[in-house]
Amino acid sequence: MLAGAFVVLEEMARVGEAGLSALAAGTGLPKTTVYRLLGQLVELGAVEQHQGRYRVGATLARLGRSWTAHRFLTRSAAGPLRHLALETRATVCVAVPSGGRMTVVTGIAAAAREFFPHLPGQTLPPDSAADVVFAASGAPSSARTPPSAPPPPGHTSNQWARRLRTAREQGLDLHQYEWGGERLCLAVPVHAASGEIVAAVGVAVPDPRRLAHTTEVARRSARMLSTSIQRLPPPGRRNT
Repeated sequence: MLAGAFVVLEEMARVGEAGLSALAAGTGLPKTTVYRLLGQLVELGAVEQHQGRYRVGATLARLGRSWTAHRFLTRSAAGPLRHLALETRATVCVAVPSGGRMTVVTGIAAAAREFFPHLPGQTLPPDSAADVVFAASGAPSSARTPPSAPPPPGHTSNQWARRLRTAREQGLDLHQYEWGGERLCLAVPVHAASGEIVAAVGVAVPDPRRLAHTTEVARRSARMLSTSIQRLPPPGRRNT
């Protein structure tokens, strides 16, 4: 039952607000199951009901704000993300591996909010551009897909190997989603002083015609963030 509740909450976080039928369709759960879970979540304050539609509630939002594992990264990313959002007018974020999945730690929603909100705590699809920049590096912190692992759904072994190779050569990944039309997502790695990839700057590209400009600004923002975290004191002396 707990797993089902999280499936419903994940879908609600993705779509923002939805009715019972839409949530059942989005989660693949029976409508009766979703109805029962929603009733329990509403009682707990984790979900709010308004005019027959459901959205994440204040209790869950308050608990989410207590996630502080990457607070230093959130603070350091504020300036680079503002620069990136202003220059591209795109939805932008910083993501890290957390619990075996690429997870957004901070973001700014813009034109692509309806496509993917990039809110803190949001997990990215298994073939996301952020996943790829980690997997291509062979970093121990790769979320799910080191080069030796099976490819994610939708990729053959050859396609996945080719994508990782391209990401290594270019220092970024660009992924095209068929999600309500053609959507492009770009990710650029963020490096610690050791050279290890510790995060990825992501951009939901709003206009493919401006891809070259968006790529240039994303690279610049990732360099800004890399420089910022490389100047931080060691973790043991860091005020998180």
